[in-house]
Amino acid sequence: MLWDCAHCGARKNLGLTHRHCPACGSPQDATRRYFPPDEEKVAVEDHVFVGADVRCAFCQALSSRAAKHCGGCGGPLEQGAEAARRADQVGKGPFAGESVAAAEQEHAGQRAAALGIAAPPAKKPKSKKGLIAAGCGLLLLIGCVVGGVAIFWKREGTLMVASQTWTREVQIERFGPVSDSAWCDQVPAGARVDRRTRETRSHRKVADGQDCQTRRVDNGDGTFSERQECTPRYRDEAVQGDKCYFTVDRWTAARTATATGTIAQPPTWPIVQLVQAGQCVGCEREGARTETYRVQLTRSDSGDGATCDFDQARWATFTPGSQWRGEVAVLTGAIDCNSLRPK
Repeated sequence: MLWDCAHCGARKNLGLTHRHCPACGSPQDATRRYFPPDEEKVAVEDHVFVGADVRCAFCQALSSRAAKHCGGCGGPLEQGAEAARRADQVGKGPFAGESVAAAEQEHAGQRAAALGIAAPPAKKPKSKKGLIAAGCGLLLLIGCVVGGVAIFWKREGTLMVASQTWTREVQIERFGPVSDSAWCDQVPAGARVDRRTRETRSHRKVADGQDCQTRRVDNGDGTFSERQECTPRYRDEAVQGDKCYFTVDRWTAARTATATGTIAQPPTWPIVQLVQAGQCVGCEREGARTETYRVQLTRSDSGDGATCDFDQARWATFTPGSQWRGEVAVLTGAIDCNSLRPK
């Protein structure tokens, strides 16, 4: 590590060997250590790492972890604190030079965090993209507020039942040839394959080298170590497969039988007439059944209409001409059908 003397300004002193400034003799300050650029690295020969330096509690001078007494004042080091360390430096290319200002700023942030004080964020110039993003965020917020008002701002209104209708439907399915496709190992039994093609069936991860970076770690004794960290890199590779396009006989929706009526007519299911029953090509069968019970309402204040769908039991509680109270959205006029109750 390198350090700059705060007293005389001597720069790029060696963190391990220059425990005092070679120019003025001032003791080294660990908070001013910084990583050197690649071209100024100095290899440490036969150095035995015993731990981070210890700061003397009496004179603040740094001493080796192996020492028992301070080399500056001779005081005992049992109460000394460990020297401050820099955060790891990580990069993929050559490391550029640092400055002592970066080290002091980092340690100031560490001290503030230890005291529970939020360090002021670094100010960044506002970019055009940032202003656009802020504008979009503001518009989104306004839209959410307006949408929330439209949904939740309601008042009570009076409504009259104009009419009640019901609809019952029976889906008719027909058995016959249908075109479809599937991977050839998944073609259903009885299907007649019309053509076969090679298509992308899936993707798989294939090893494609490594992404490496160098990590510099402050050892805390005036030296730093480097290690290379690599993670495998992968690319997507298409996996081809045989795709079959075929014709197969299946049941599919062909038509719908419908019955409709009003509250004056008891709901009934439509009469279903099949062309031919059975399991043959062209045969028909009954499919899913659906039913809808609808109440048409008119608002007494504006005359606007509204529609509510209910299950049959709830629908039967309404009668034409009866009046009901319910919640109406102030902005949109939409009616909360679940809030309706007799007036």
